[in-house]
Amino acid sequence: MRLRFYKTIFLLIVMSVFSLNAYSQVIRLPFRYVQSFIILEVKLEGILPLKLIFDTGAEYNLLFNRSHTDLILDSYLRDIKVLGSDLSREVEAILTDSLNINIEDKLKEKFQFIVLKESNTHLSEVIGERVDGILSAKFLKNKVFEIDYQRLRINIYNSKLSEKKLSKYQVCKINVHKDKPYVYSDLSLSNTDSVYHMNFLLDTGAGLAVLIYKDEQASLQIPDKFIPGKIGSGIGGVVEGYISRSKYLSFCKTKYEDVVSNFQKVSSTYYLQEKKYKQGIIGNQILDHYSIIFNYIDELIYLKRIKGKDHNRYDRSGLSIIAGGYNLDQYIVAHLIPGSPGDQAGIHVGDIISGINGISSEFYNLQKIQGMLSSKKRESVRLSLKRNGKKVKREIILHDIL
Repeated sequence: MRLRFYKTIFLLIVMSVFSLNAYSQVIRLPFRYVQSFIILEVKLEGILPLKLIFDTGAEYNLLFNRSHTDLILDSYLRDIKVLGSDLSREVEAILTDSLNINIEDKLKEKFQFIVLKESNTHLSEVIGERVDGILSAKFLKNKVFEIDYQRLRINIYNSKLSEKKLSKYQVCKINVHKDKPYVYSDLSLSNTDSVYHMNFLLDTGAGLAVLIYKDEQASLQIPDKFIPGKIGSGIGGVVEGYISRSKYLSFCKTKYEDVVSNFQKVSSTYYLQEKKYKQGIIGNQILDHYSIIFNYIDELIYLKRIKGKDHNRYDRSGLSIIAGGYNLDQYIVAHLIPGSPGDQAGIHVGDIISGINGISSEFYNLQKIQGMLSSKKRESVRLSLKRNGKKVKREIILHDIL
């Protein structure tokens, strides 16, 4: 009887150790997905809370202001300059020594950061909440990791994945340059029968579907039907370009038709040096259709499709709205497309949205507002506005503008 008892105890211990070892093979980092950006909550030097965008397209870790690092003694090494999002303007910054980062109390790493000398709030205004910077995925270059957009977590694997798990995924060859993942894709535009074979960066730091670089030497022509204006915000401010639709984008045996495409004209020396590696970006509005396993070492990704995602969603009002005020709780019309439903309704740049469909804007966030203005299920949206101290009411009749 005593022997049987000891055998039972031994078996329970073995099972417990096996369970702990099995669990330790994967680290799960939960994230929030806001306005098509992956946001990780971390602690700098174990104390200072930061919200960082997880970015497979970033070469360096970046902080948008120096308020946190100024508190850390001897954290700075030297002054440097970084390139803005327009790939031409340089921005003054400081390089830090290696600093301790605790990610969700599950992973501790040391990172150097580039800290902007002049505070940049553009991404916070676009996302609708404070974000402090960018965390490059380079620290995972020797790991296999998965971005699970459905369960909102990043899984970091410390052992080889089983064939049974990988059998649920579609394997795809990528090419890795400067620790960033690229995939060759076929792009067909609406104004031509030509198919362009292009190398796209898989960029989780881009809150859009597709961005295509256009330089003066390229044969690629922007489609006849397009909207000029703001295509994004980043370091250095607003990025100007053109928005249109492409016939299709095809990569990894997956084809997206009638996809919203952003075009950015570039001519900088940096781009001309890099263009053989990168002709564009595939962002989160396409990547979030999958759970994606990245294996930089073997230059592979594994894709598992998430059902029911709409990749053609786009604003139907012509309004570009940002969050302003000290707490980012004011919703301001920053840009307006001429001739769009918003323009026809009499909306003005600078108008502050105080209510939507009879409900105070206090009960909305920026993501909810922009979702309403993009919805194909809605025919109209009624806005209460503040304009130069006066109250104004307008109704936007939504329709597709691309």
